[in-house]
Amino acid sequence: MAEKILRVLVADDIASNRTIVGAFLAHLDCVPLFAGDGVEAVDIFRRESPDVVLMDLMMPRMDGFEAIRQIRAIAGDHWVPIIILSALSGEGDIVHGLDIGADDYLAKPLSFPVFSARFKALRRLLDMQRRLSGSLEQVRAVANGVIDGIISADAAGTILSVNRAISRIFGYTASEMVGRNLRMLMPSPQREAHDGYMQHYVDTGQKRVIGQIRELEAVRKDGSVFPIELGVSDLQLPNRRMFIGVIRDVSETRRIQRQLADDAARLQRYHDESEREQELAMSIMERQIRSDWLHDEAVQYAVMPARNFSGDVVAVARAPDGALYAMLADATGHGLAAAVSVLPALGAFYRGAARNVPLEVLATELNDMLCGLLPPGHFVASALVRLEAARQEGRIWVGGVPDVLLLDDHGQVAQRFCSRQLPLGILPSAEGGVVCEAFQWAVPGQIVLCSDGLTEAENSAGQAFGRAGLEQVLQATSRASRLIGLRQALTRHLAGQAATDDVSVLILDCEVQAGA
Repeated sequence: MAEKILRVLVADDIASNRTIVGAFLAHLDCVPLFAGDGVEAVDIFRRESPDVVLMDLMMPRMDGFEAIRQIRAIAGDHWVPIIILSALSGEGDIVHGLDIGADDYLAKPLSFPVFSARFKALRRLLDMQRRLSGSLEQVRAVANGVIDGIISADAAGTILSVNRAISRIFGYTASEMVGRNLRMLMPSPQREAHDGYMQHYVDTGQKRVIGQIRELEAVRKDGSVFPIELGVSDLQLPNRRMFIGVIRDVSETRRIQRQLADDAARLQRYHDESEREQELAMSIMERQIRSDWLHDEAVQYAVMPARNFSGDVVAVARAPDGALYAMLADATGHGLAAAVSVLPALGAFYRGAARNVPLEVLATELNDMLCGLLPPGHFVASALVRLEAARQEGRIWVGGVPDVLLLDDHGQVAQRFCSRQLPLGILPSAEGGVVCEAFQWAVPGQIVLCSDGLTEAENSAGQAFGRAGLEQVLQATSRASRLIGLRQALTRHLAGQAATDDVSVLILDCEVQAGA
């Protein structure tokens, strides 16, 4: 019998992570459904009913913890495996994720062999679930009839019958309860007042509990007091009066409410710690970047950090002969992890510029150094530029960032340099090769580099700023005001909504020498 093709919901706010997991799933003959945050994940789950859910924990709008809770609520009795994929490594996060409904945990960066083995085991479980579904439906139908405790009593409060759930809730056997008064299940002072309540209702018909659901306290055989929900119906039979009580133990519900309060406090502490980490990461980066070179008259730049520092860096340097070197880099991860990934590249970039090395040599040195330093799954998307204004020529290397644009003086795209190389730190240069593109200019122009945080910035309607939006602004503004124009256009596009990724822009002037 052919294996069923599994539809897998992948919830992660990092596009590169979704791409990697999607590639893994394709190798396993699974169909991925992608969500960028918890809100999208819940919506897709409700609409598409996937077979498996892969859930990141820390995401914007709604985190993975809340998304897992809501998905479990939507799924109800239907079991859908939920596997946490997260870089959070604390035991508390793992335990909490499993407590609220996740079934397994895989740490980032992912290992394909482990990922594949887990999915094969999961597929076997799902196959077993399908084979047993008929039997489970019958069992579920029976179980639904005895979920709550059912107890009957006469007008004097004497217990007439109980079901198994009552025995489970209170700890008594049926024989220990039948024939005794309901008072035995009540704590003081309700126990002493119960007979008076019953007699008052029988005599006057005035209701206090009858016909409604109320939360009260009850007492078990071992003397422990616990909360219950109680609904009582009054049955008028031909020869007697009977009261039917439906009892639900809500101890677990109250425990969950307390746990939610504890979780909220813990998440707040984590948020505060994360904020401090973001501040430290940005401080480290600011100390390492040569800001004096960024104020070169041929350079315009902007780095607009998101709520979480995501590893965007822009750097420029002048070689001894005046050649202008520029780098725009976007490291994977957030906070300190991103800062640590890109710091070595910064130092190597400045040293290469000081030695006036060819751009191919600089790209090779940066890539091979990061291949040796970064752990699997971490890399630095980047664009490198070297301009020689005296010769009116330059070279460009692009790996993993949006297209680099050469504009004429009117803002029209004269040449486009697409990403044809892997990001830095993935594959050694001897295997992947290093290819730079040469260009020249005969009229004044500009080179424009940006991170995907600009082109992928989404407004509240889910519309991305996009490459078309970028080029439209560049054409509508003068060379001196293009950076300001981009800032204003992005602000209008977001309309007060915070960007989810760093937004970086670097603009380099390509001047024509006098007499050229």
